[in-house]
Amino acid sequence: MNRKSLLIWHRRIALALAPLFLLQAMTGLLLLIPPPSLAVTSGPTLPPSALVAGAMRAAPGFQAFRLDYPPDAPVVARMSNPQGQRLFVTINPATARVLDQGTMWHDPWRIAQEWHNSLFSGPIGSTLVAVEATALLALAISGIIFWWPGKGRLRQGLSIPARAPKRLRLRLWHRSTGVIASALLGMMAVTGLLLVWPLIAPPGAGPLRADPAPMLDAAYARAALPGQPLRDIRLAPSGHATFHFAAHSRNHWDLDTVTIAPDGRPRVIRAADAPALWMRLLPLHTGDALGIFGQIIIALVGGALLFLTISGVIAWNRARKGKSK
Repeated sequence: MNRKSLLIWHRRIALALAPLFLLQAMTGLLLLIPPPSLAVTSGPTLPPSALVAGAMRAAPGFQAFRLDYPPDAPVVARMSNPQGQRLFVTINPATARVLDQGTMWHDPWRIAQEWHNSLFSGPIGSTLVAVEATALLALAISGIIFWWPGKGRLRQGLSIPARAPKRLRLRLWHRSTGVIASALLGMMAVTGLLLVWPLIAPPGAGPLRADPAPMLDAAYARAALPGQPLRDIRLAPSGHATFHFAAHSRNHWDLDTVTIAPDGRPRVIRAADAPALWMRLLPLHTGDALGIFGQIIIALVGGALLFLTISGVIAWNRARKGKSK
């Protein structure tokens, strides 16, 4: 493929997916900001059954399929009913008092996460996100190939002459920003693709279980790992209960998993022995691997994607208008 054809395909792919790139960058930037947290009463956390019972009283006809235990924040019960509707009920873990409840649309951060992962469209949307990530990787690579000025001219190839015509400056800024950010954009595309891949073909949901509360405390007692905070409980239609605990690791995404079968048998998987792929990829995708410095870098990359998307569309529109004159 010659340089002209490469540029044509670069533009076509970018223009076709520009709205998705724009929204993906915006939602990603929002997700870097910690959401506001409701105040909770200090005291020991009540048993899971009490929290489930409180959530079910607040949402008649709904059953809990997951409890999230964020650090120093209220517990969030994810609820569903036979019609497939979902609710999020926020509970004070020390009193089981319901602090808030609503659908996904009640929380801007949850909206952003759902769009970022699946475009509000389940597995089909996750497939489109995977296509988008692949396209972003192709744009990063094709942009570098089209720009490459040769080994001895890299600095000159990135420069933006002060005397450059005004109509060319935006294109030059687009070029230089894309080149500088290309490696990190490529990393974001690859990690995003691998993170979303399991969402394309999730396991079947199956019928809802009966009220899980009576057996939940016994399962939790079998699952508890001393000295490790609970992060979430997931209740499967099969009757299995999965407990995730914070692992002894510097990576706060690392979780030790304990699954309790319906017959009460526990199965323990330590993150140190068999880490899930997402536990390694998410710190890279969010920048957490480098702490606040990494998050700032990822925010700059998200801003670069916003700029590249907007400037690319503007530059294309200017060129189109110029040809029509």
